[in-house]
Amino acid sequence: MGWNGLFKTLVKKLGPLKALIIASEAGRVTRKYPFEPPLISEEFRGKIEIDENKCIGCGACVNVCPPNALTMEQDNDTKVLKYFIGRCIYCWRCIDVCPTGAIRGTLEFELATNNIDDLHEMVVHEVVKCRVCGKPVTTIAMKDFVLEKTRYAEEYIDLDPYCRKEKFIKAIEGRFGYREQQ
Repeated sequence: MGWNGLFKTLVKKLGPLKALIIASEAGRVTRKYPFEPPLISEEFRGKIEIDENKCIGCGACVNVCPPNALTMEQDNDTKVLKYFIGRCIYCWRCIDVCPTGAIRGTLEFELATNNIDDLHEMVVHEVVKCRVCGKPVTTIAMKDFVLEKTRYAEEYIDLDPYCRKEKFIKAIEGRFGYREQQ
């Protein structure tokens, strides 16, 4: 074995010692979590929070939620936005589409619990019923939001789509004459 072979053998045997020397120069790079706060970057995405005072129940967040963590259920008197944290992938697409800014992201990630009910959140909205047929049309909060944005919707906002269409057709008939029956 020449000098080259001896040098290579020495490097192989001192490899772990070299790692120890580098580690001692760098110092400790990990945190004693949970005894110290974790390092969280600004790009980190935790669970979302829904402000029930700002939410209008439009359902835009439900339409863009890939894992269906956000769902909307409606009966005759209420429309309920449900958020199941256990399904959420923290993509925050719901934040991007919320027209009122009711949803905000947090850095909260410690969500373990023994009770699955702790992972469910709900926002309950009262619904507006059609003044002609009585079917649920939209939420009161959404009606107020639309009327604030445009006053032209006052005559149609509390009509269901079918009744709205009939009213529109009658208005056209009144202006341009009777329509032919098909």
